[in-house]
Amino acid sequence: MAGGSGIYISWLMGAILLSIALMPLMKPPWAKIRISGFVDMFRRYWVHMIAVFSVYLWKDLLDQLDRTLMANTQLDMTPYVYAIEGDIVLWVQQAFENDLLSIGLTHFYVMGFMTATFASFIYPIYFDDRHMADRVSLSLFWVYVLAIPFYLFFNVRVTGDHIPAMETIAYDLTPVIHNWFTRIDPFTNGMPSLHIGLPFAVWLTYLRWDEDGRWTKFRAALVLYIWVTGFAILYLGIHWVLDIIGGILVGILAVMLTDWTHGPVWRVADERLFTRRLARLLDDPKAWVSNSFGAISRMTAPVRVPSSQQTSAVIVAVLLGTGTVLLWDATHQDFPVEGVEWPTAAAGAGGWLVGVQELPDGSISIVAWNASTETAVTVESVDATFGEWDVSPEVEVSERGFVLYDSTRIDYVEFTDQAGVFRPMFSSLRQGITDVVLAEDGFGGDIVAVVYDDEIRYRNRLGSSVDLAAPPAPYSVVAASGSLFASAVSTDTGPAVDIISLATQLNLRMEIDARADSISDAHLEETYGMPVDYLNSTIVEMEMDSRWLVAVVDVGPVNRTILVDTVSGDQVMLSDPVWPSFSPSLALGQVAFLQIPRFDPTAEPEDRLTARDVFLHDIGENRTSQLTLDDDVDQSQPQVLRENVAWIEEDSDGLLEIRMYILEETFEPYSSVVLQTAIVMLIPLIVLWAFQASRDHARGKSARDGPSRNLEVGLESD
Repeated sequence: MAGGSGIYISWLMGAILLSIALMPLMKPPWAKIRISGFVDMFRRYWVHMIAVFSVYLWKDLLDQLDRTLMANTQLDMTPYVYAIEGDIVLWVQQAFENDLLSIGLTHFYVMGFMTATFASFIYPIYFDDRHMADRVSLSLFWVYVLAIPFYLFFNVRVTGDHIPAMETIAYDLTPVIHNWFTRIDPFTNGMPSLHIGLPFAVWLTYLRWDEDGRWTKFRAALVLYIWVTGFAILYLGIHWVLDIIGGILVGILAVMLTDWTHGPVWRVADERLFTRRLARLLDDPKAWVSNSFGAISRMTAPVRVPSSQQTSAVIVAVLLGTGTVLLWDATHQDFPVEGVEWPTAAAGAGGWLVGVQELPDGSISIVAWNASTETAVTVESVDATFGEWDVSPEVEVSERGFVLYDSTRIDYVEFTDQAGVFRPMFSSLRQGITDVVLAEDGFGGDIVAVVYDDEIRYRNRLGSSVDLAAPPAPYSVVAASGSLFASAVSTDTGPAVDIISLATQLNLRMEIDARADSISDAHLEETYGMPVDYLNSTIVEMEMDSRWLVAVVDVGPVNRTILVDTVSGDQVMLSDPVWPSFSPSLALGQVAFLQIPRFDPTAEPEDRLTARDVFLHDIGENRTSQLTLDDDVDQSQPQVLRENVAWIEEDSDGLLEIRMYILEETFEPYSSVVLQTAIVMLIPLIVLWAFQASRDHARGKSARDGPSRNLEVGLESD
């Protein structure tokens, strides 16, 4: 939970203490402050507290849903917002940027919001102003309710995550603060800004219903807070100007809803009525039941009578039902791969995923899964010469075939369109194999590069030896794509990669820069008890395609994933600099990799987060999405395919399965059927509603005009 963070506890306690300290200044002129008042407010206003604080419970659920929905649908409205307002927020940040201002406004952004929200609700219930408490609690509630559709379906990223020159000052002030924000904020809930919407709604509520001016000082304090917050959220690289406008509009709508609903809601939910109802129930249960059914009947009467209200309810039900189906489909875009029930390794390329599983009887089974047809093909795992695999082999896959290998044996298999069983094109046995990669020669022919400590041997698709160039030995980590071959090396200045071509004279060396800011490095040294050592850092994993290279660099405390443009030499760190990162997969402009978010080795074992999550980086859009979110489920070996991302998932019970995530298609056919059915149903329903609404209006007008007309007739008769 976010509440486990030390910085969060500090902010929360600071907000509570500050709210209490400001009570003498903000209280009504005649009110007294007593310790007993804190006890009384819980007794008198417990329903109000449930209504307000329940928001924080379902906010976590909605944030989780929003992260999943954003990852699956990529509903990103940020480019449109940026097209409207441009670099206004960037100008604000660059004009005022200052270290002290950044620190002060970051703490104000969080603790100030907590203080304003806490005080807005606590003050009227502590001083027993039920008239105001009823309205403030509902306004707070309605602001959150109105923001939900925007957060789910109108995703707007924080400004520092979209404008290249903009910094997310608040989110990146320190690694501890960064970890806390990544835990509680999906960074896509920009529109509307609740840091503006909530206090504005509260201020408007006090302005509208503070009839005797008892809250004048508090209203003035809210105005000051709103102005400072408006500047802070722009300066800190969080919100857009349009987010502020959206927050104001949501606040206005929330107060309007409060005006319409506070009477009916508190006639039912007023705490003072509960004891009376309980007494009546105990005194005369039959009468209580009869009265309850009568009240329910009166409440539902407008819906039961054929009218525009009834039709409106049906229309709302159709819309909610359709939206629920679509939302479910959009948030469930991954599914298990059939035929692989005990996976130990998986790799994929193009439209194929190859899974290795160790069956309960100890035998090894290999299955090739076609992602396009969603069918599985068994791979012959018993060679006539070498027999069965003794242990689960590693897998290396290209679009045309794959290699199964361990330290002594390799089997090369080609994909075919024929049904049945895939059999190896060739098998080879030799001690000392450290790695195997698939490449191409100058003519596009398949090459199997078998890597040993001090040499590389190339074989064609039939197993014959081929004489091709190789980078200098020794070899630790290698990668290949087409005719390009890369080998990781260590130099006096840090890690580097030697890249050669098997078809041309290309031969170059690229240094890999895994450096982060000094604050992150200091945090790692303090947390892990070991320094970040760039000079002795090494590449531990590597993937490449025709242009891009991804290297995982061990810098001491953690591994960092670096994306390298081999054409321009530009490099960018994909992983969070303080989170452990592993297992990159690169294909078709997408990079899948693992991270352990918010990992803290100093935490107690039962509180330590160790589950690896799958992240997907879109190179073209320079955007990273988190595909998995469950702290109790571990992921491994992510693979980017043509239309999918696959990985091995292990739940808290140790059960393994391969999950396949769909990149392109968002909605299943049944969702389209539901949507089409809803559209067809809505046409007659809307027409019927329009007819009924006009008829109801005419009847109401006749009822109002009837007495006056009768009076006029009577006067004329006289």
